[in-house]
Amino acid sequence: MKKISLIFLMMIAASFVFGQKPLRTTAFNNLRKGELDKAMQNIEPTISDPTTMNDPKTWFYRGNIYLQIHMSENPAYKALDSDALNKAYESYKKSIELDTKKEYYTETIQNMLIISEQLYNEGVIRFTADPPQYLAAMKSFESAVEVNKTFGNTDTLAMFNTALAAENAKEFGKAKLYYNKVKEMNYPQPLLYNSLASISLEEGDTTAAIAVLAEGRRKYPDNFNLLIAETNIYLSSNQHDKAMANLQEAVKTDPMNPTIHYAVGVNYALMNNAGEAEKAYIKAVELKPDYFEANYNLGALYVNQAAQIIDEANKLPLSATKEYDELKKQADDILGKSIPYLETASRLDPSDKNTLLSLKEIYTRLQMYEKMKVVNDKLSELE
Repeated sequence: MKKISLIFLMMIAASFVFGQKPLRTTAFNNLRKGELDKAMQNIEPTISDPTTMNDPKTWFYRGNIYLQIHMSENPAYKALDSDALNKAYESYKKSIELDTKKEYYTETIQNMLIISEQLYNEGVIRFTADPPQYLAAMKSFESAVEVNKTFGNTDTLAMFNTALAAENAKEFGKAKLYYNKVKEMNYPQPLLYNSLASISLEEGDTTAAIAVLAEGRRKYPDNFNLLIAETNIYLSSNQHDKAMANLQEAVKTDPMNPTIHYAVGVNYALMNNAGEAEKAYIKAVELKPDYFEANYNLGALYVNQAAQIIDEANKLPLSATKEYDELKKQADDILGKSIPYLETASRLDPSDKNTLLSLKEIYTRLQMYEKMKVVNDKLSELE
């Protein structure tokens, strides 16, 4: 009885040992028939069985099954595994590792390319979602990069998009890593220099931001966005001479751009050159009459000029009546020049209190009491 029992157990073991290869064949046939649920169910035991787990065919079939699950238009099959694409990728990697004779290599690489495309498309969908899913997009793009590396390919577009998604997700370390990688590969995208500069500014490193923009401008000397990005840093760091040099270049490049003329005006005002500031603001308003900031700054420029003259007049001795009256008239005339611009600014943004307060002061000084009453009413409404 003991011998019979032993033989029976050995037969069961043998049946188990040889049973997984037919199961793998069944899974393959399930896949051919489009029975993805059965294919998945039948392939899984084969990846842990000693007779099939080290066979590249097993992993190749498994990769095919999970890739089809991911790409299926049947919701029931699509729902079989939310991580199907990654499992397909891991399966193909294992197949390549085991496939020393390269029996499945060509088809595996072709399918790897499909996986890379699918991951990239997932990244695009997540990046452009409403609201955007930047972190998830970053992971999809980076996975596409990694899949390409598996078979010796470098996908610079996926690398750049990994960096872009990482930047938007505020994963600045990852963003810098990939931006610098594609920069070293001479990836033809000036935007990466703007992005690297923006990240440096986020990190409080103005010197690094200026350096990377200078590098970008050497490579793309005609790129307007790089010029403006560099100019903005000069403006924010009070490097007025360098900012003005860039702004003058920008005016030549885009003379009909009101924003540039406005920036020229701001920079001249900071350099205490009221005459040139006035010209630049006027040009900005001519190009864009509904430009609130340009209208307001031009009006404020005249108010400040008038205030300086009034201050000068107040310092005169009481006996200098004639000189005082002349300065007062001069100040009032300049204040009158400010009115149309400040009124336009107030019309463009009725809730701006600074504009209303400036108008109130002007109307009071010039004894324009009806207009002053209107302004007072508007200020009361804002309180």
